[in-house]
Amino acid sequence: MYELSRIYIGILNEYDLISSKLFRGTRVDFEDCLMLLRARRDKVDLKHLEQHFNELASYDISEDRLGQHIEHFLDLLKQEGLYG
Repeated sequence: MYELSRIYIGILNEYDLISSKLFRGTRVDFEDCLMLLRARRDKVDLKHLEQHFNELASYDISEDRLGQHIEHFLDLLKQEGLYG
């Protein structure tokens, strides 16, 4: 039997979940993000989401490509009437 004295358990929040899915950027990922946002719309600030995503993307060598992912997602939200 092990005794653990220092353990950390982290749980991703909505911003991290959506950002990680958008980084991959497949059609299924975008659909998952839309589904999460529909279910948790009252918990997600879209301006904060965009800022969070862009901050994470700034550390990636494909920052320009990733920027297209958040723009596409925001366009999808506008089409769904969830943004703007």
